[in-house]
Amino acid sequence: MSGPIEDTESEPGIPPKGFMIKAHRITRDNLEALRGIYGRFCEKAVPEYQWAREPVGFEDLGLAIAERVLFGYWVEDTAVTEPIALMLYRQEAHRALEINVIHVEIDDLKTVLDRLMRMFIEDNRERPGWEVVSYAMLGRQAALIRTITWYGFKPVGQAVLNMDLTDAISIQIFQQQQFALPGAEYTLDCWQPQYAGAVAECIHAAFEKATDGLWDPRFKSLTGTRQVVGLITADGMGQFLPACTSILLKNNQPVGFCFLIEDSLMQAHIPLIGLHPDEKRQNLGNALLKDCLSRTIAEMVAGHNSILKVNATTDTDNIRAIKMYRRMGFKEIDNYPHVYLTREKLLAFQPGKWC
Repeated sequence: MSGPIEDTESEPGIPPKGFMIKAHRITRDNLEALRGIYGRFCEKAVPEYQWAREPVGFEDLGLAIAERVLFGYWVEDTAVTEPIALMLYRQEAHRALEINVIHVEIDDLKTVLDRLMRMFIEDNRERPGWEVVSYAMLGRQAALIRTITWYGFKPVGQAVLNMDLTDAISIQIFQQQQFALPGAEYTLDCWQPQYAGAVAECIHAAFEKATDGLWDPRFKSLTGTRQVVGLITADGMGQFLPACTSILLKNNQPVGFCFLIEDSLMQAHIPLIGLHPDEKRQNLGNALLKDCLSRTIAEMVAGHNSILKVNATTDTDNIRAIKMYRRMGFKEIDNYPHVYLTREKLLAFQPGKWC
């Protein structure tokens, strides 16, 4: 798989006979050669890669590479002058290597991915400070799923659901749902700063063994979930909407949460919803979600936000969660694989064994 690739076809998108694919590390010295391919990726980032926001400009990309905030590779085809693929990733403080994007401009995904993965594995064998590689294969990147598992990555299916607050049928379904709290000791409130510590403890209890912890080590420790709460409430994942975030209290102590952040001017996202394991009963999750959406609609009507759509993501095999969202008026709009690679698996990689 490491030698020249001979082709007999010369169809559009198929490299001509005699080409050779080579991967290179992105450096300050060769960055300028990537201006064209990065610009083409930026044009497709939102519509084809389903990014919530536009990528940073090329100059900011250069700064991130120079400061070693961002790492990456590019792939050349010796038969043409332009790079044919681009991969960007970063090392997160929560001990994860996050692959931001793999953008490929030829049909031979298998060979391109092989060049990228071999270099990625080589570079990160000795890198300290990480436990897992995480890669949300959004949009057209899902086409790489057939090959990426050869390198030890494990996939978890993700379903994307959407609630359209302008859709009359969805709103009618939503308004028909009634969920009474099981006792006077339970109340619902919007986000208050004093809830932060107890909510972090609740998130840790709820997600410590969930699939999220497979690719995000923060959920495995209380220190990590405190970081998650801090990131959300400090607008680190989008503009935090405290008035729309719902907190379930039992005897005035948080036992459930449904956060809401603004992705764009008219769209919001639920990054986390959950209950303390001791409280997973009596429709409390439904009550949390209903309260969050009710607050969002009330804020919109009052002119405090312009949210018209709310998105949520859950595991494709989490039937209970999918039913909860559907019951509230959400519709499934997409799905994608989220893959992860443990450090142990990366270190065990042997060329020719998995691919």
